[in-house]
Amino acid sequence: MIKLINGFEVKYAEDFDEFFQNLLKAIIHESKKTALIKKTSSEEKRNERDIFLQEIMDNCIYVTHQLFSLYKSNEKFTKFIITGFIFNSIILSLANFSDLENLKIIDTDKGDTVH
Repeated sequence: MIKLINGFEVKYAEDFDEFFQNLLKAIIHESKKTALIKKTSSEEKRNERDIFLQEIMDNCIYVTHQLFSLYKSNEKFTKFIITGFIFNSIILSLANFSDLENLKIIDTDKGDTVH
């Protein structure tokens, strides 16, 4: 299980995509909750957006530290999780790459194929 800074726990799921989505939702939701609480402080001068982004980054760092700790006891599982994170991040980002339609991949068996 992965913990967030505020103690919220995200349980591992057998389905990595489910776990990844639950982790993303938890980081976003819990970071937003914390940002709203922090914004009510009279000492807080940052706007809610800046606090929210800082909370997301802090939670990402916190999760990363847990993964490094997990790596010591379960290297294979940690590598699987990190690979899944990178893969899912790329899949989520594909919509932002309009130049992919112009990418030609050379298929040595069948000639040029546009994907």
